[in-house]
Amino acid sequence: MLLFVISKKLTYIDITTRKVEIPSEILKYITLTNGQHSKKVTAADIWGKEWELHYYTRPRGRKCPVFTIGWRQFVKTKCLQVGDELVFSGHQVAAADHGEPEMRYMIQVKRPGPVTFNGELVTLDVEYLA
Repeated sequence: MLLFVISKKLTYIDITTRKVEIPSEILKYITLTNGQHSKKVTAADIWGKEWELHYYTRPRGRKCPVFTIGWRQFVKTKCLQVGDELVFSGHQVAAADHGEPEMRYMIQVKRPGPVTFNGELVTLDVEYLA
């Protein structure tokens, strides 16, 4: 069951530094426990390749969630550009042992492609533009 979809247009800072700030609505869906300020999050792309990202929020003040470790490798591998749209989503799947549902994450990036429909650019996953 799809639980959430969060998107963000990537900026120059997002693709040239080692972190990307994620919209704060993600705080409702990735929870940190016992005073933690970070955790590893594994997200699959459209091909099923898993990307391990480090999710971090500030311990005080404005939480400002970001992905850090693993982000730079994702940017380089996918050849991301300013203006691309990062789409991060989460869905629950049944646990193998019939216990609590497990959270699974997906990560993809969309970009206006060379294709138009009714005079408007069609947005495609960057995987199809390589």
